[in-house]
Amino acid sequence: MQQKLPTTPTISVIVATRNRRAALEQFLASARGLPMEPQWELIVVDNGSSDGTNDLLASATVNLPLLVLQEPQQGKSRALNKGLTQARGEILLFADDDIMPDRQWLTELYQASLDYAEANVFGGRILLNYETLPAWVTDSFNLKTILASEQDLGDDFKWFERNQYPVGPNLAVRRRALECNHCAWPVNLGPGTKLPLGDERAFLMRVSSPSSRDRLYVPGSVVRHNVGGRELKMTNAATRCFLGGYAAGLVNKRHGQPVSQHGVNLPTLTRQRYRQSASARELVCSLARAAGVITGTISPFPRIIHG
Repeated sequence: MQQKLPTTPTISVIVATRNRRAALEQFLASARGLPMEPQWELIVVDNGSSDGTNDLLASATVNLPLLVLQEPQQGKSRALNKGLTQARGEILLFADDDIMPDRQWLTELYQASLDYAEANVFGGRILLNYETLPAWVTDSFNLKTILASEQDLGDDFKWFERNQYPVGPNLAVRRRALECNHCAWPVNLGPGTKLPLGDERAFLMRVSSPSSRDRLYVPGSVVRHNVGGRELKMTNAATRCFLGGYAAGLVNKRHGQPVSQHGVNLPTLTRQRYRQSASARELVCSLARAAGVITGTISPFPRIIHG
């Protein structure tokens, strides 16, 4: 018998997927082990898959509180916006199809939403399997975040600093903040677009201004992120760092935020990055990101379009 969706879910988990059936199957299997208190729903938006994802999702509705949607126009942000149109929870959690959540993932998030009523944005802990990552990434605090979306700020609750936002596949917002600011994901940033990064920051900066003290790190809301492979090879890593910096420059400029790298003398910047880098590869990636930030800051394009 098909499991009915909760009548009034507290949390809506929204996931976009495209041609990643194997990773999605693992995620769905782990989601089956999550407690149903607090009540939650899972919304998976298929962004034009052709690898049998539809069949997998159809079978998963039997034992998950799952709603399957279709967004044929490519772009992760478009898919997430489609999910938002059907989400019913008061907490809207955005995850990726390649995570493995701990059993208390949603329970800890829900409790934090009760204990910290002033929080509008939540960033849970994101752990990595270091055995699948090259040492030049794991030895660098910055690259673990930039290239693998690690988010591990320790064991204590804490407010994100000014201009600091949650990253990666474990972030949530309250519905009230989303609706109050008429927020949607930027449809011309993120995976599936010409600029495949910057979508999370562009979205969250509309929900919570850089100076707001309403962004909470929740250490007990844990997922494990499965990354590795082609995107962590040196050429692709440097390209990703440049594009991430470019997107950051565009987004910060859009919101009137100063960019520390902009206007810095290049030799001075190079020396700073050299002293901060644990390896030559990290230095290359750091300089690529800095160059991207400068380029994005001075470039008039693209204009960020929120769906």
